[in-house]
Amino acid sequence: MTYRRLLAENADFRRLWTGQAVSEIGDWLNNIAVLALTIQLAGPGREGQAVALYAVSRHLPLFLFGPFAGVVVDRLDRRRVMIASDCARAVLALGFLAAAHFGTLSLIYLVGAALFAVSAFFNVARRASIPNLARGADQLITANALSSSTTASTIAAGSALGGLVSTFVGRDAVFIFNSATFLVSAWMISRIQTPTQRRADAATPGRSEKQVAEDNGRAGFETKAAPGHGRRAHASPRLRAAVAAFWREFREGLRYVRSQDVLRALFVVGAGWGLGNGVARALYSIFGAQLGVAAATGLVARPTDFGISVLFAAMGLGGVIGSPIARRSNAGGGSALASRMGRTMIFDGCCLIIFTLMPGLWSAAAVLVARDINFSIWWTAKQTIIMSRTEDRYAGRVFASYETVTTLMMVGAMLAAGASADRFGIRPVAAIGGLIVALSGATWFLLRSRQRQRANTVSNAQEL
Repeated sequence: MTYRRLLAENADFRRLWTGQAVSEIGDWLNNIAVLALTIQLAGPGREGQAVALYAVSRHLPLFLFGPFAGVVVDRLDRRRVMIASDCARAVLALGFLAAAHFGTLSLIYLVGAALFAVSAFFNVARRASIPNLARGADQLITANALSSSTTASTIAAGSALGGLVSTFVGRDAVFIFNSATFLVSAWMISRIQTPTQRRADAATPGRSEKQVAEDNGRAGFETKAAPGHGRRAHASPRLRAAVAAFWREFREGLRYVRSQDVLRALFVVGAGWGLGNGVARALYSIFGAQLGVAAATGLVARPTDFGISVLFAAMGLGGVIGSPIARRSNAGGGSALASRMGRTMIFDGCCLIIFTLMPGLWSAAAVLVARDINFSIWWTAKQTIIMSRTEDRYAGRVFASYETVTTLMMVGAMLAAGASADRFGIRPVAAIGGLIVALSGATWFLLRSRQRQRANTVSNAQEL
């Protein structure tokens, strides 16, 4: 099934997809203006730490609120969660206007953290709704592929548009436009007619409290307090039991990862990739600002905004080009997939090192296009290996654990890279990040070689 056919035949998914596309364009358009404003307010010698703190304010809430958001969207109507999230984000996005007016970095961090904490709820609700809106296996596969390619496309389009609007119109216009995109997204999602979940305990429109209580009782959730005790007295033991069960199952998932050689190796190299990529994420905008000043001073009103938008648009373009290449190159699977993952990770690190050597804005952008084409191949291979080597009953915990490890590594690397860049310069620090990624790829081959040696030793011992 083609993307065009899916959008033409499935009106409700088309509305969800439109909301995603519009809001993500606003996100990336806004990101350019906020990064440029952060660099301006930080001043010379403090840009690295300031940008790193803003990057952390974006990533940490997604990590902290993600598990809680998952519980919420499974218990409440997902369509309403998305609409409420969009309305809240429309208001919060205007906080950047206040940050620009008062010239306060702390307000930028606060608004960014609040905005992405709410985004955690929207993102989880959107992903969880797709299987209920896309009917049949063909539609579901196409819907997931379209959602993934849309993200890459919106990075390119949003970053390019953000640079143009911020450069020639002004940053305030960007902040207002971003707020408006959330309202458009809320309106599109409000028109979805198909139920976004199948759970009996979901608060779907038109169901009475009695029906909800009966369904909850059948599902094992007690809704009435026992005589002589308040609701809170019963909520506390249930909460403690739920938390204990969560950690028990989480530890069980970690034990499963440790028992699987391939998954254990993936987690090790994934942590290394998170460290190196965190350095890159923290410093890309500073590279763009400096290269933009060198390339466009006197040509545009805000060369820093222009330079940042060029580099981020290059990243998105690489993702758009790399998506179909990754689908074709990884189609074979098997042992070649593992080798391809290691090679592309090494190349990913080398691209980052080469990027630090580029003297101009356009040559640096070209390297980023190549890096993100290669990243698409690496990411697809890695995801396929995890899916094919993980038992279904552990899949959620394995993916959640992997995201936890990589996110923590990235956040730590961002903080360290920001402070180090202010002291030693952005180029050597970013080059070290690339070296860490390349060494992680080499470590993958080393770990796989040792695993094969152990397997051969065990096989020979059994034969004897």
